[in-house]
Amino acid sequence: MAKARALKLPRPLGEWWLYFAIGFALVFWGFWPSFFAVLQSTQLPHLIHGFSATCWMILGIVQASLIKFRKRAWHRRLGYSALVLAPVVVLSGLRVLQINTLRTDAAKIMVRREFLYIDLTGLILFSLFLGLAIAAARRRDFPLHLRLMACTVLIPMEAAIERVLGNTMPSLFPGLEGGLQGGLVFMEVVLVVLIAGELKWRQLRWPFPTLLAYYLIMHATKGWVAASPAWAAFGRWYGSL
Repeated sequence: MAKARALKLPRPLGEWWLYFAIGFALVFWGFWPSFFAVLQSTQLPHLIHGFSATCWMILGIVQASLIKFRKRAWHRRLGYSALVLAPVVVLSGLRVLQINTLRTDAAKIMVRREFLYIDLTGLILFSLFLGLAIAAARRRDFPLHLRLMACTVLIPMEAAIERVLGNTMPSLFPGLEGGLQGGLVFMEVVLVVLIAGELKWRQLRWPFPTLLAYYLIMHATKGWVAASPAWAAFGRWYGSL
């Protein structure tokens, strides 16, 4: 059996339950006008995706709390629910993307292609990080497991931050494009702070730098990809499935 790597973090890096709770509050705030406040008129795929993603955020808070209070047996038991919940998050997210791709408002077609690019790759990265987190737990590399699971909570936050910025500061982040730009910058700043903290305490691992690189690449290439005929054709094909 592989020897477990100790999960000893400096205090600022050990309060993940609090950081996840703040993330959940931002998600709830961001999606209140377009989801939580209009549940009765929301389409079923959006309901499934919204509630499953909400449960995922809550699961992150509970799991981080269980680790903080050394309830590792309960953490392992509850962790099996992720194997059921994660496919619901991903599959419903793919369906929501398909519905959004079929919308015909010409004025927003370019930004919708950008959303398809970022959200589709985000779902793929979410699945990859989750698989690697499970593998890290099986190897008893708990610090890596924690960081990878943190990434699966951070990825859904980006869409919520877009809405928070667009709703609260529309003059600075106008429309869908302004919110998207602001959301990407926000995630990049958060990840730089996390990486700086790991460097300060000499505990840098690869998940946060990888996620930062992903967002920087998305930021740099989203306009070019959205304008490409190949991506436009892919969007039409995806929407027709």
